[in-house]
Amino acid sequence: MDLKPGKLILFFGLFCFAISLLLIYVLFFVLKEYENGGLLSVLLMFIGFFSIGLYLTLHYYKYRIIIGDKSMIIRNELGTRKEIYWTDIDKVDYNKTFNMIIVLSNKKKKWISPIYGQIVDFIDPKKYSENLKQLIK
Repeated sequence: MDLKPGKLILFFGLFCFAISLLLIYVLFFVLKEYENGGLLSVLLMFIGFFSIGLYLTLHYYKYRIIIGDKSMIIRNELGTRKEIYWTDIDKVDYNKTFNMIIVLSNKKKKWISPIYGQIVDFIDPKKYSENLKQLIK
């Protein structure tokens, strides 16, 4: 089974790219006064929207969680892979502050977004923490 992000992430990433292109147009053709922080604010907005667009587009095309019989393989946005065997999972927790699922395996944490919450169905319920059990109910 292959879990991947939805199209909404791609659309929002492309929308942020379009906003960053609009900000470049403003920077070069519309902005006349560079004083009073105008240049800095437009430049910072461009960097912000471009970064968000780049991250979300890379997330859509590269991020995958591949569920197999013996393990799950998580590929991040940069293409690095982490394989977590089902037998090596010590605990599955939920962090309310960051709204993330945490898989503890071999004393290492792997943070997973709750939009990929289907992975919890493949893990033994005995390994769920109290926070995760409350979330599932």
